[in-house]
Amino acid sequence: MQVHHHPLVGASLGTRRAITSYHFGPGDDARPKLYIQASLHADELPGMVVAWYLKQRFAELEAQGKLAARIVLVPVANPAGLNQHWFGAQMGRFDMRSGQDFNRRFPEFGAELAHKLKNRLNDDPAHNAQLIRDALRTRFATLKPSTELESQRIELMKLACDADLVIDLHCDWEAVPHLYTTPQAWPSIELLARYLGSGRNCWRTCRAASRSMKRAHRRGVICVRNSRTAFRFRRASRR
Repeated sequence: MQVHHHPLVGASLGTRRAITSYHFGPGDDARPKLYIQASLHADELPGMVVAWYLKQRFAELEAQGKLAARIVLVPVANPAGLNQHWFGAQMGRFDMRSGQDFNRRFPEFGAELAHKLKNRLNDDPAHNAQLIRDALRTRFATLKPSTELESQRIELMKLACDADLVIDLHCDWEAVPHLYTTPQAWPSIELLARYLGSGRNCWRTCRAASRSMKRAHRRGVICVRNSRTAFRFRRASRR
C-alpha cells in the first residue's frame, strides 16, 4: 500500500488541509484501475466506515498477491466539509463560504477535448481510451485553483479521471438503498449489483423513489437496490 497526500489551497492564512489517497495493487500504469471515494458530502459518514474496512481488506489481498487491478481509495473525499460545524452540528453537504454543494460544479472538459481529439480517434477502443485519459490528466494539470473548494474538486478529479470504474459512496437519513449507473455501463455493473443482491429491483426502485430520482430515471439513469449505503456508480469519463 502506498499513501499519497494531495495538499489543498489554504482556506485562510496559516491553515492547510490535504486529501489522502491509498493505492493498492500493480503500478500506476496497470489496468484496470478502480477509484473509490467516500463522504464527498462530509456528514454522510457510513461511506467512510465502508472505506475504512475496504482499506484493511485491500491491504490483506495485496499482501497475498491477489490484487489483479490497481485500486485508489479515498476514505475522506471532503476534508474541507468535515471541518464545518454550526453550534455542534456538522454541516458537510454545502460549502459554508460559497453555498455550493460539494458534489456539484466539477470541471467539465468533454466538449473541449472532443473537439481537440476528434481527428486522432480511430476504431480501436483501447487507443481512444488511453488518448482521452492522457488528455484529461494533461488538462487537469494546467488548472490553478484559487480556493480550497476549487482545489479539492480538482484533486479528486485528477485521481478519478483515468479510472476504468469510479465508485462514489453516499448515504442519507432515510432512503431506499440504490445504485446509480447508466444503461451503457449496465453490462459491466450488473455482476457487482447481483453480488450486492440488488439486480432484480433496478427499475422499480427508480419509479418508487423521490422526485429527483424520477428525473434521473428520465435521463436514463438506472437505480438498483443494494446494501445500506447508497452507491453512485459513474463512468470515469462522466462527471
